[in-house]
Amino acid sequence: MNTFVQTQFEGNRSGLRDILPLREKITPETFEREREKIFKKSWLMIGHVADLPEPGSYFVRELPVVNAALIVIRGRDGVIRSFHNICRHRGNKLIRGGEGCKSTITCGFHGWTWSNTGDLLGVTDESQFHNLDKPKLGLLEVKTATWQDFIFVNFDQAAVSLQDWLGELAHGYDGYFQSQQKYARYRIRVRCNWNLAINSFTEGYHTAYIHRNTAPDYQGGKKNPQRHRPFMQLLARHARYTAPANPEHKLSPAEAIAWNYGPTLFPAADFDYAGLAPALNPGRTEYWLFDVIEWFPNVLLLPGKHYHVELEFWPLSANETDITMTAYAYPPQNYAQRISLEFFRTRLREVAREDMNTLEAQHAAISTGVMPEVFLSQQELVLAHHYRVSEQMLSA
Repeated sequence: MNTFVQTQFEGNRSGLRDILPLREKITPETFEREREKIFKKSWLMIGHVADLPEPGSYFVRELPVVNAALIVIRGRDGVIRSFHNICRHRGNKLIRGGEGCKSTITCGFHGWTWSNTGDLLGVTDESQFHNLDKPKLGLLEVKTATWQDFIFVNFDQAAVSLQDWLGELAHGYDGYFQSQQKYARYRIRVRCNWNLAINSFTEGYHTAYIHRNTAPDYQGGKKNPQRHRPFMQLLARHARYTAPANPEHKLSPAEAIAWNYGPTLFPAADFDYAGLAPALNPGRTEYWLFDVIEWFPNVLLLPGKHYHVELEFWPLSANETDITMTAYAYPPQNYAQRISLEFFRTRLREVAREDMNTLEAQHAAISTGVMPEVFLSQQELVLAHHYRVSEQMLSA
């Protein structure tokens, strides 16, 4: 009798390609179409509600892929809005960057002033202007919505609601993300197409090979030696799967110290699932490590019991991607627990560095054009799904 772990598949697998013409997906011509048909039509995660704690709190976000710069601000009415970072008078950039708190926004060029809800309040030397319709000269707003602790924008005014866009993933996470705090953030620019970059994190096939030095036995185990995903779900736009923990994982000396004083974090696993948010471990896997969620087009979430990791993949061109990895965890209750969090932060960084090195090598090789196609296994269906959704949007 075969007692090895078998993947539980959910969702529509019809039409998925196991041979992909990947070379054509990373050309400059395809990238220009992706900018217009995917990024300008999708809900894009750009920040967190926790970053805007009070009225007037703001941050500036540059989004080169859609040729936009935004001021994301909480108004005096408590509502979070996003505005194009441009003065309605002569087109100056209103805020050069960073974050802060403002009751009003004043252009440094000629002193025009707006409220933090976007209304034009003051025009200097106003008598010299003819035919100014001040109510129509508010800041240019971008469609904005929030879910849990996340802020999203969409540049398509006809877009479906964020709730509809997230679909099934909008349910079952109440309180989970908001209860954790930012603990580490890493940012890197890689010479790699954004599709290849996000693809590398949506399968576990590679973990036994790329991460054999930093996290050699944290997934799989005797009943799952090939580290097959126990659960994989393809949704209308997005996807998620479960990473399998290794119940025979041997703690390193450093791990033994870290987990003795604090919660068990990556790369080890905590098999006490009491109090877990309902949407976590959706397949109810016996030995669960964390989930991997792809929010199409360019965000990955890795939620575990005591932590979650967010990865953003922002294309700068067909050949370059800005990647941000942010780690969140429940606040430490004492200095001893800080030890486990420091170990978590360091190990996560080292594992991620191995992934980044591979991205540039893969992109360079595929760009030669000598091998136009790649071949996918059943453990790489999330990649195939990513391109199916991409093709649907590009052909719409």
